Amino acid sequence: MSYFNLWIRGRELLVKPTIANIVYKIYENRHLIASSRDGEETLIRINERKPDTKISIEYFMDNKLYRECYPLKYFYATRVRDYQPGDILVASDNVKTELTGYMGHAAIVVNENELVEAPGTAIAIVRESIQQFLAKHPLHAQFRPVQSKLGQQATQYAIDYHQTYMKNLENGIQQPTFSFTLAQQLDDPWDKIYCSKLVWLCYHYGADYTFENDHLWFSPEDLYHQLLENKDFEIIYQHEEVEFLIDL
Repeated sequence: MSYFNLWIRGRELLVKPTIANIVYKIYENRHLIASSRDGEETLIRINERKPDTKISIEYFMDNKLYRECYPLKYFYATRVRDYQPGDILVASDNVKTELTGYMGHAAIVVNENELVEAPGTAIAIVRESIQQFLAKHPLHAQFRPVQSKLGQQATQYAIDYHQTYMKNLENGIQQPTFSFTLAQQLDDPWDKIYCSKLVWLCYHYGADYTFENDHLWFSPEDLYHQLLENKDFEIIYQHEEVEFLIDL
């Protein structure tokens, strides 16, 4: 029997005792981060929101010390996994294995079976199956906008954007081309494109929702960490080995 309820959003963790006047301490991976002597609820900011992070609570009951452990991975995949328009898939692994943890990949879901992505090939923007993404990028997370309308608007932009790109190809126009070059504008859809820029464009122009950009280009790592702490999105799934090694 547990004497605590836990809720997590982003890096904020709320611990609420179910009984009064319980004395307890909260640890993140064995480091003390908070304590309570009056049995009140505690709101704290954890240092790392990773699936292998463990939150432990020590408390006294009947003059005995007890400990409860809550791995954060239990907070990630508590729902039945499905796919809805506007879901964002962000992977820390890469088809080029030497880039795993550094480059990653991202895509936007357009229906329960398909997504639109910029895969880094000669065809810069493709509409593909979700399953091929999962097969190529097992180390990924799935995020969903809290407001379904937001996802639907971003999805419509993704569909229209892909269709316009395919018409460009039919007319012999190679726009946009795939590139990670820094000599491009994030808000320019038709010069260059890369995977996480595509997701940024879909939400920026389709849903009037703009993700912040902290460096010269908007990387999958930027997208992942913003989504983790974003109140407008919820996490649906995350592989426990997702990890970005540097802040790009």
